[in-house]
Amino acid sequence: MKKRILAALFAAAMVASLTACGGGNDAATDTAAETTEETTEDAAATEETADAAGETKDLSELKLAFIVGTENDAFYQSVEEGIVAQCEALGIPEPTLADQQLDGNICSDLINNYVAAGYDAVALSANDPAGTMPAIQAANEQGVEIFTFDCTLDDEYLDQYVAFVGSNNYAGGVTAGEYIAEHAPEGSTVGCITYASAQSTRDRQAGFEETIQAAIDGGKDLTLIESQDADNDQAKASDIMQNLITQYGDDLSYIFVVGDPTGYGALASIQSAGASTKIVGFDAGQTACEYIADPEVGKIWEAEVAQNPVGIGSGIVDKIAEYFQTGAVAGEQKDLIECELVTAENVADYLN
Repeated sequence: MKKRILAALFAAAMVASLTACGGGNDAATDTAAETTEETTEDAAATEETADAAGETKDLSELKLAFIVGTENDAFYQSVEEGIVAQCEALGIPEPTLADQQLDGNICSDLINNYVAAGYDAVALSANDPAGTMPAIQAANEQGVEIFTFDCTLDDEYLDQYVAFVGSNNYAGGVTAGEYIAEHAPEGSTVGCITYASAQSTRDRQAGFEETIQAAIDGGKDLTLIESQDADNDQAKASDIMQNLITQYGDDLSYIFVVGDPTGYGALASIQSAGASTKIVGFDAGQTACEYIADPEVGKIWEAEVAQNPVGIGSGIVDKIAEYFQTGAVAGEQKDLIECELVTAENVADYLN
């Protein structure tokens, strides 16, 4: 690259010299100077692009690790299915799959272990962005590429990972909010049981709350109560739901839950109290879809926002493969997969 620059400079110098000998052609001199400047700029841009690109590597030689939120969740089990299937399809050696158990300390230890073991890349569901950041930064310093899926890092850490694949969680929250705004009776109360530790579920909560508030501002007679955090714990969700039923009674027409495990806890309390509150969930796992399809339970669990976990798993493998084949990932850093609404009318499409 440097030789090409020197050659261009030498050629420009020769043109200038010949022009001077021929009687001082200013136009030729200007053209030579412009050509030299453009050539130098092009070479510098090419060199900068090369410096920014990552190291390419044959896919058959990759050593990859994937850390899911928790293997106790059907959603993450499906994500792993997508990961394994796509690695096999692309000729990538069998990946290492790990469970962080929704614990940032465990996730950090796993990342550190994979760095020490010489992995080429680590992809993780960043359920605890702040807690895992020191380990992620250390991985970057050691040249181990970081990718995220499902739950990504906060926007202040965009320079700490190569690419993200996950649901458009905010839009999914909007979908839930639109359904509830349409179906909730005038004068009723609606709310959300959330999981405040993960960016993905915070986005779902925000999409829901902003959509309900917009409906209220537009004339819908609803009361939106403050969202409560169940910390992705079924027992906590059950307690929260019981307290809400005690406080609001039949006025509480709908509760939006940001994940199926939270919904299971809420459902137990609604059934126990004989309350009329209805559930709109998020994930569309098999159990939730079976609830929607059930003639009795479906009267409570009315709808779900469906993700594509297998697509998320295969998608993050595709991003990693692209990176190691080309040295970069084209397009947006965050690849957001749209969600769909599941109700009794289309739930059969989501049942195995």
